[in-house]
Amino acid sequence: MAWIDYDTERFVKNSYPGRWLSSHLSRIWQPNRYIKIKTSIPDDTFHYEIINGRIELHMECEDYESKYGDLVEFLIESTDNVQEYQWGSWGNNGFRCSFIGETPDTEFENIVKEFIAKFDELINTYCSGTPETSRIFIGSDVLPALPSGKVGLELLTLNDVLSLSLKIPDYQRAYCWDKSNVDCLLDDILEHFESGSTVPYRLGCIILHSHNEVFDIIDGQQRLVTLALLCDKLGVDCSLLDEKFEDEESLAYIAYNKSLIKTFSDKLKTNKASFARSILEKLEFSVLILQNSSLDLAYTFFSHQNSRGVSLTDYDLLKAHHLRYIPGVFEKQAYRAAESWNKMIEKGHLKDSDSSQNVEKPDHEIVLDTYLYNLRKWMRHLPGGDDGSGHRIKTEYEAAPIIDEIPPFGEKFYYNEPIQGGVHFFEWVRRHVSEYDEFSDMDLIKNLRRNLSYGSDNHYRNALEALLFGYYLKFGTNYLAEAFVSFLRIVTDHRYKNKRASISSVLEYVSRLNLIQMIDQATSPTFVLAECRNMARNMTYPKRKDMRPIQKSMRTKADRLSRDAYSLLIVESFKMLNS
Repeated sequence: MAWIDYDTERFVKNSYPGRWLSSHLSRIWQPNRYIKIKTSIPDDTFHYEIINGRIELHMECEDYESKYGDLVEFLIESTDNVQEYQWGSWGNNGFRCSFIGETPDTEFENIVKEFIAKFDELINTYCSGTPETSRIFIGSDVLPALPSGKVGLELLTLNDVLSLSLKIPDYQRAYCWDKSNVDCLLDDILEHFESGSTVPYRLGCIILHSHNEVFDIIDGQQRLVTLALLCDKLGVDCSLLDEKFEDEESLAYIAYNKSLIKTFSDKLKTNKASFARSILEKLEFSVLILQNSSLDLAYTFFSHQNSRGVSLTDYDLLKAHHLRYIPGVFEKQAYRAAESWNKMIEKGHLKDSDSSQNVEKPDHEIVLDTYLYNLRKWMRHLPGGDDGSGHRIKTEYEAAPIIDEIPPFGEKFYYNEPIQGGVHFFEWVRRHVSEYDEFSDMDLIKNLRRNLSYGSDNHYRNALEALLFGYYLKFGTNYLAEAFVSFLRIVTDHRYKNKRASISSVLEYVSRLNLIQMIDQATSPTFVLAECRNMARNMTYPKRKDMRPIQKSMRTKADRLSRDAYSLLIVESFKMLNS
């Protein structure tokens, strides 16, 4: 059986950038370790998993039959002749395919790559054909004039689509199709035309936002740019390639994919001009057209119709939202703001240098979601966390309403101030992410992540980090160790008083404590720490014999964390708060 450890995790992250989901490695027996990897399906319950020394494909949801039944049947039929693949279900909770062949350590990485490549290709092949069944109606070859705010669906050829004045809006992700995506698309097209079929080949749905005589690509950028590169190689002029691709990631993928397409073109057995005319006239899309509709409406359609693309996140939508607040005459400001935001997203990777920290979000998400979102909610006496409303991050950080006659002034980049639209927001985020870089590099925080890194411990760790970050933003490192041990005692008291702990119950408990309000109102650390020390001293532990194992474990960890901080404490009276 292959050994699963941090080397395996590094292999996954290096081989599949952006596709690593989560790992379960720290202080865990080998049989219980796992590493999850995304598939092209925009649903994390549908993923690859390295577990028990082998690679598997998982569908972990109770309603997998209704969601993925047809896909599962397709995958089973397509791999029926592969003896090393074993399909099976576990109750009503999901379905999986396991590689059951020999998996020696020396060949394990190759086996994982071959397994994932096989199913990536099959899943993409399946998905490329499914959108045809969900078409609403088929329109004429000429785009109708739609009333403002209306939506239409047209069946258009690639030639029709590329003839439009297409634009890639600022909020779109970079062009980032890798070799597997490009090869799959090219192979699908070639197979269809070499079969001699006279039936048009459908490539799913794309979504366009029509305004001011241009068509913004909401969904379909990856496919359309790749097809434009193919047409360009075959001698067809495509205005889409006149778009500015200035970020390094897009330029790198375009350069690499041009070489893939050149290889593909050189191997064509048919006349290139004839092949170009065929794909222009025989490749078809269901094109959803939003006429002068809002970005939010466009996103609503995008999230439901996405096919072979990468879903826009709340952070993509926030960028678009705030870029609209920058006046058109300040184009350079808008460009610099978008470029800075893109670099932040690209650099917000997981901290590979210390996997034991068990941090499962990019830096910008930790700052805006785990920290500032909860701090801002707690300041309003709300529990924080996921309220189930959908797009909560986008909603929280949208520009606050203002009176047109009264311009905003006096902003000081406080975490809790109303959000001002435009350049101010991008700088507000940059400053807080920069503060986080220094905060997360402190030994106190690294040690906290190493010790509270499993199960419900994560709930308490996230709440503690958010509170400590709020303190750090106000007072810096002044008496931060004292804040750490007192917050630790106060927050973990919830664990000793409750047999079960959910993320929502922990966040609601912290909100009721009003600790962040104490920090906000205090003019000196002494006022916060005096009140927190008294609060911690008045808390009592249950008798050890009455504690559940998970509660005993938390007390042991809290005591260890507190003792590790002793050398940083200036005030002696804080030393015994967690003992």
